[in-house]
Amino acid sequence: MPDIVSKTDNFLKAIEKYAAEQRSKIESEAEEFKSKELNKAEEDGLKEAYVLLQKKMLSINTSIARELSKAENASRKSTFAKRQEIEDKVFERAKEKLLEYAGTDKYIQKLLESTKTVSEKLTADDVTLYVCERDLKLKNKIISAFGRKCDVQASNEIQIGGIMGISRKVGLLADETLDTKLQNQREWFCENSGLTITA
Repeated sequence: MPDIVSKTDNFLKAIEKYAAEQRSKIESEAEEFKSKELNKAEEDGLKEAYVLLQKKMLSINTSIARELSKAENASRKSTFAKRQEIEDKVFERAKEKLLEYAGTDKYIQKLLESTKTVSEKLTADDVTLYVCERDLKLKNKIISAFGRKCDVQASNEIQIGGIMGISRKVGLLADETLDTKLQNQREWFCENSGLTITA
């Protein structure tokens, strides 16, 4: 019988040893699984945090860009308004000077020279000459300077002075007005003054 007890003891010991090995293996696998799951959860958490951080950074950058754009637009608008104000003052002063000039004998002489220029440009027999209301008193001198039959009328479009001729028959216009010359200078001034708006 001692042989059976010994065999049973050995068998029980083998089962216990096997059970201990299996438990150790299961514990090891469980620990490994737990470690993997924790690492995976940590990686997933980091990925989510990274995505969230990227979204937040994008939102902040967009907000900053929007605010910068607003500030730039406001600055540009202010600069444009200041430039327009300077330009308006320059040309208002130029208009005042031209109106002063329009009250001189030199102006009358220049007006009659301009009338001759218009006469050379418009050779048809249906020419109407336009001047500002103030210069209608010079009608006879203007007709004389034109050198042939023409009609002389006042035009509300001519505020400063000068003369403009129109031949409807041939569809031509000759503009020697100070108003147009000042406007042309304004366009030149805009292009060449150096008063530019930069970003």
